[in-house]
Amino acid sequence: MTIQFLKTEVQPHGMAPAEESHALQLIEGCGRTAYKSEDKITPDSARSFVLMLKKHGHLSVLEHSNIVLKVDRAPSTRSRQSSPSLDEFYDSLIQRLAFRNAFHRLYPLDGAAEAGFIMAGNLRSWIETLAHLKGIDPIYFAFFLHHLKQFFPIIFAADVSPGHDLPFAVSLVGPDEQLALQKKDPACDLPVFVFKFICDRGITHEVVRHRVFSFTQESTRYVNYGNRGMALILPEELYPFYDDGTKTFIGKSPLVDMWVKRAELFFSWYKEDLERSKPEIARDILPNLLKSEIFVTGRWSGWDHFIQLREPMQAHPRIRSIARDVRTYFDSIGLTRGVAQ
Repeated sequence: MTIQFLKTEVQPHGMAPAEESHALQLIEGCGRTAYKSEDKITPDSARSFVLMLKKHGHLSVLEHSNIVLKVDRAPSTRSRQSSPSLDEFYDSLIQRLAFRNAFHRLYPLDGAAEAGFIMAGNLRSWIETLAHLKGIDPIYFAFFLHHLKQFFPIIFAADVSPGHDLPFAVSLVGPDEQLALQKKDPACDLPVFVFKFICDRGITHEVVRHRVFSFTQESTRYVNYGNRGMALILPEELYPFYDDGTKTFIGKSPLVDMWVKRAELFFSWYKEDLERSKPEIARDILPNLLKSEIFVTGRWSGWDHFIQLREPMQAHPRIRSIARDVRTYFDSIGLTRGVAQ
């Protein structure tokens, strides 16, 4: 089929995984969506794909992740009076991070760093923060690199980890514990949630205005729709004539005929342009209604704001439907706006 109409769809992917192999699989799925190369995914392709992204500096796709570390005093050093306190380490860490603080979530447990603290960030933020710390304080660099290599050895395998003498233990906080902390104290804002939206290009322009999120979107520059066909998002006025099961039109309607004729015209122009130019040029004629797949990743505070802005009546009907589905997902896991569960 060369032309297809599809409905707007929200696909929740849950919380960003803590386990490395699952995290790499998610990142690969996001990255391959941009080029529509999902057919190249194999059981062991994620490793090489993500390392390729890292090598070439294409780190935006690595933002669809969340590494949450809990820092505590190692049991063997609890009685050593000469070792620095967690409060001192926490305060000095904030000073050393400087502007990099904006790329992490730092959360003192029980309201005080001496009880331990949590530091969260996506893979891109950790990679770039390590580079920052390496030039600021080699001991802090070595400390975090040592523990990141424990939990994400594939991503950080190439980095040389010098020794350090900081007397603190580090553990990886999994999704269940992150969610429990979020319900106990919404201000912690630790978990990261991933959604895939299937919508039109006009709606993706509205979605990416929420700049606290991370995005990876189907690329009209690299995808050749002349080879794979063109899909448009179904206008609301065509819903009565559309069969969800077969994803085709049923019955006869002048409205359907009009939209199909429009789509055929746009697609014919696009294919004509492909004969003399690349897809990145031919895309100029593609309509805003073109189907686009976009992965959107962010913390609860960002999704809460998204729902507040995009669900009310004044929002565009298609982004309202997305916001409703997003809210339904959060309701299902017990996260309600501004309320600790």
